[in-house]
Amino acid sequence: LAGMADRPTLVDNNTWNNTHIATVGRIMASDEDTAYELARQHDVDYVLVIFGAMLGYSGDDINKFLWMIRIAQGVYPDAVNEQAFFNDEGQYAIGDSASETMRNSLLHKLCYYRFGEVMGPQAFDRVRKQRLPSRVTLDNFEEAYTTDNWMVRIYRVKPLDNLGRTHHAAAAF
Repeated sequence: LAGMADRPTLVDNNTWNNTHIATVGRIMASDEDTAYELARQHDVDYVLVIFGAMLGYSGDDINKFLWMIRIAQGVYPDAVNEQAFFNDEGQYAIGDSASETMRNSLLHKLCYYRFGEVMGPQAFDRVRKQRLPSRVTLDNFEEAYTTDNWMVRIYRVKPLDNLGRTHHAAAAF
C-alpha cells in the first residue's frame, strides 16, 4: 500500500514490528471515540479493512482480530482485554449476541457498517455463519470506498468539527 498509494502506513504486511501491530490492534479493538483519538495521534487519514462476509472469504480481518487483540493486550494490557471480546457463553460472536466490547470495537463497526442495508433484514455473515448485528453506526469515520463484493473497505478519519470536537461529541451536544 505504501508504494502504490505513495502514503505512509502503520502496518503494511510488516509483521516483525510487534509494537506497530499492537498499536493497530489497539485502535481496532477500541471503541470508536478512543480509536478516533488514537488514529489522530498517529496522523491516520484512512483505515482499510478486509471483510469477507459477503463472499465467504475466511482470511478477513474479523477472523484475524483475536490475534490483533492478543498482540495489543501484550503491549497495552491496561487498554485491551481479550476476555472482554467473548460473550457470556464464551463465544467470539459478531451479531447481536456479541459482547458489548466486540460490538463497540472499531473493527467490528468498520466491517459491518451498512452491510445489513445490502444484505437485507435477514442478513447473514457467510464466513462466521451468524446473523449480522441489527444496528451499526459510525460517527468519527466515514466510508470512502467499498468494493462491489465488500472485500475491501476504506474509511476516512473525519477531521474535528469547526469547534475542535469529535463528531460523536458534536452530535451529543
